[in-house]
Amino acid sequence: MSGNSQDSLYLFKPVQNLGYPSVFPPEAQGRIPASVQFIIPKLKLGEHDKKHVTQLAHKCGIDLWAADTHPTENTRTKEPATLVTFAFYVNPASNEDENKQTIQSVSRLLVERFLGLLSFFFGTKLSAVNMQYTTIGKEEGHYSKILPVSARTSTPRVKVEFPADLESIAPTDDVFSALFWLRRGLAERDPLENFSALMVCLQIMARCLVEKQPVARRCPSCGAELETQEPSITSLMRELVVSRLGATSELFDRLWKVRNAIVAHGNQPVTAEVFLELTELKFDAANLAFQSIKLGLGIPLDSPPSPNQAFFVTDAFMYVD
Repeated sequence: MSGNSQDSLYLFKPVQNLGYPSVFPPEAQGRIPASVQFIIPKLKLGEHDKKHVTQLAHKCGIDLWAADTHPTENTRTKEPATLVTFAFYVNPASNEDENKQTIQSVSRLLVERFLGLLSFFFGTKLSAVNMQYTTIGKEEGHYSKILPVSARTSTPRVKVEFPADLESIAPTDDVFSALFWLRRGLAERDPLENFSALMVCLQIMARCLVEKQPVARRCPSCGAELETQEPSITSLMRELVVSRLGATSELFDRLWKVRNAIVAHGNQPVTAEVFLELTELKFDAANLAFQSIKLGLGIPLDSPPSPNQAFFVTDAFMYVD
């Protein structure tokens, strides 16, 4: 990231021009055609999966004109990757700069939501690089696609199983918020960050799925009802994890104790023992997060997807930054 303050506004910084997009909307009166291209490193799609991935793109709450995927690779490491293109329209703003800002904002939201859904179904964190926008105009020529070299991990082989009724899935804004944190929780580096993000994901789904029955606050002397208030996040989480997802009360108490001590209140020092406990608990948190999202999407809890096995092969002290 350079010192330009404007760079910090963008999730992804273009490295090399990807050329003219493979799909682009035709001109339409009162609409601005646009597209966004980006590369997902280490993702190799089979022909059968491409249809499902395109279906997921159309589930992102933005009216896509078309979505397209093409295989590519890192020209230096030969690791596989996928070039994704989304074509869509935006409503015109008052000037050219605002039009560009709208296209960028819609693109970033679309890519974030798509990556959240894709990471959920693949069971591993997927990221985007080289996010680039096109508005109107075609560029001629051929461009090579270069990905940043990553020496830390090898390309995992992931078996993906999509539910039979994928067409009926309709993610809500709450589910997309949970997916936002799930994708970050699937990162492979820091168990503290893993655990924190996964607990946020669970809390979002608890507020979404558990009925919020008002709780009466009573006078300690006479017992008269003083007021009603929203149930605590603790009670919502316990209802979700234990009653809805079938986990044990002991597991919930352990998760919640660590969450309060380490994440919420910060009143427990982070020692080597704590890191090891977090590394163990993040596996339970990940499974529960996946189950809560399946519950929100109407997918049976015992059906795929689930966290990829690479997520479970981690060492609390593997990386030192």
